[in-house]
Amino acid sequence: MKIPVSYHQQRLWFIDHFEKDYLYEGGPIYHNIPLYFNTNKKKSKDHIKSAFVKLLERHDILRTKIILEEEQIFQSISSIKEVDISTILIEQTDLKSKSEELRQKPFDFESDHLIKVYFENTEDGVDFLFIIHHILVDRYSLKKIQKEFLDDIDQQGLLVERTLQYRDFSDWQLAMGEEELDSLISYWQARLKDLKILCFPTDSERVQVHIYKEKHTVLTLDRERILSFCDKKGIIPQILILTAYKAALSQLTGFVDVTIGTLMNLRNELTESIVGPLENLVVLRSKLDTNKDVLEAYETVNQTWIEAEKHKTMPFDKLVGIINPKKDMSRTALFDILYVYDAYNEDSGIKKEYTEDLHQGLGKYDFNLLVKEQEYTFDFVMTYNDLYFKPSTTDKLLELTKNLLLETLEKDEVLLQDIEIF
Repeated sequence: MKIPVSYHQQRLWFIDHFEKDYLYEGGPIYHNIPLYFNTNKKKSKDHIKSAFVKLLERHDILRTKIILEEEQIFQSISSIKEVDISTILIEQTDLKSKSEELRQKPFDFESDHLIKVYFENTEDGVDFLFIIHHILVDRYSLKKIQKEFLDDIDQQGLLVERTLQYRDFSDWQLAMGEEELDSLISYWQARLKDLKILCFPTDSERVQVHIYKEKHTVLTLDRERILSFCDKKGIIPQILILTAYKAALSQLTGFVDVTIGTLMNLRNELTESIVGPLENLVVLRSKLDTNKDVLEAYETVNQTWIEAEKHKTMPFDKLVGIINPKKDMSRTALFDILYVYDAYNEDSGIKKEYTEDLHQGLGKYDFNLLVKEQEYTFDFVMTYNDLYFKPSTTDKLLELTKNLLLETLEKDEVLLQDIEIF
């Protein structure tokens, strides 16, 4: 079955074919998203295979190849009988130690299914490593895949329920009405008029064609303290942290016009069951007053978020073509810095040592900050391009973000103490 590709798939296919054996031998691997988890129950190979086949049956996208025919790109969906499970589901020794090595194997768009699943029976149960190209999934998809796969393993014999498929979403996106599209285009053209890319000073010179070597660093803050402050002020933690991040970027670059990107989920009640890349890149442009502190700047940043969310269905890849920024192969389009926030999910109940938390697989940004809300902490997980930035530079950005945030909390705590004295 051949289906037109979504805008997202078209862009990632082009990137892979442009960079393969030109910038990266065998193809780029920075869109390979890993999902590592385990179950504490031992399972046979047949048991694991049966659960995996159910997952493939339920979601067409996991059986999809992206092919080129007569200069047109298509989603080609294989039937379950056409899938050679033995090439996708692989038993592996020393899985935990080899997970990064396995993630760094490029997919072959011409022949591969763009998913690999490795498993290892251990003394404690079974470890699993899913590696899926971002052209097939987003972060929400990983959580859904993990839950469904474990449910299938624990509840053998259940029927595979019908669900909407990614092709339904891509059909809707490609058939978006002219009136709706014109309204989105009009908004974003006005919003991004005279856009200047936020240029964070690099520690080494950029190469003419952007290349990428990822590295990570993590900073942790007390969750309860931040939540208590936000609850008292009637504000949103996600936006407060974003404001501190933007303020730090402004101070370190000298830019008052601060533009970064984020991911917004396009799912609704009808499409929440879909596995596939439905998260859209959205531009967040705010002009910050250098005389205002984080709390004073909050409303500006919050309003930026609200307006962006109202217009989030504008396909990012189409937006780039419409804005048509000056061609610069040394950078990503419209922004080089990403911010993503994951709220705490107390119902997950799944033991995991390594998942999408390191935020790999979503592109090659200069700085890619994932704020992960945990039970007791906020973990600031920064993925950055090690070719351009020293660890000390990245630490400086994170530390300044933290300090601006803590200064905001401390001012309020001091004020509260003064009030209590009198």
